[in-house]
Amino acid sequence: MAERKCALVVGANRGIGLAVVKEFLGRGWDVIATARQPAHAAELKALAEASPERVSILKLEMNDPTGLDSFASGLDGRMLDVALINAGVSGPAHQTASAATAEEIGALMFTNAIAPIRLARTLISHVRPGSGVLAFTSSVMGSVSLNPGGHELYRASKAALNLLSRGFYHEARGRDLTVLSLHPGWVRTDMGGTAAPVSVEDRARGVVTVLLKEQGAHRHAFIDYLGAEIAW
Repeated sequence: MAERKCALVVGANRGIGLAVVKEFLGRGWDVIATARQPAHAAELKALAEASPERVSILKLEMNDPTGLDSFASGLDGRMLDVALINAGVSGPAHQTASAATAEEIGALMFTNAIAPIRLARTLISHVRPGSGVLAFTSSVMGSVSLNPGGHELYRASKAALNLLSRGFYHEARGRDLTVLSLHPGWVRTDMGGTAAPVSVEDRARGVVTVLLKEQGAHRHAFIDYLGAEIAW
């Protein structure tokens, strides 16, 4: 009997992360999902209780360096076919460098850019060589070419993530992985708000389709939920 494929979804207790977990399950995959407080992730717990052999939940706080560095030890040697590092915050409401404090910048950059790369480095040996995909949830707002101004702190954090992810790709090239900076679009979530045009379920379907299509591509790409290239 063939081994079921396995996806890691980081930041899976709500929003698009939770919807991606459901989409992978619907496609017959096993899922390792993370949450900051697993005991309070009611929907995720319900999925795990309904499919105990296919869904496991691990605690992960993206702002805890020790937890990031030791996370991979909790995988118990499980090989990942896809890893989606879905973590991010919008940052201070003012969104301007002119008003930003060092503390605000530090917190935003660590969560949106530094922590995802730090976690990815611990996962390299756990992503399946040759066909594995490691994706970071990025944003078109991290594009330098497509920047019309505004939301400059958030834009800077996602641009930093894109830059660091390119360096990470070169670090991992010996394992023939695919690394994606993935723009999920404007989605109706707690972060995206109710005015967003697309439901989280529809967008999760697109995200998973792209992740599977990119298996074996052996490249680093900045793409959206439909697989379209985004200008760096």
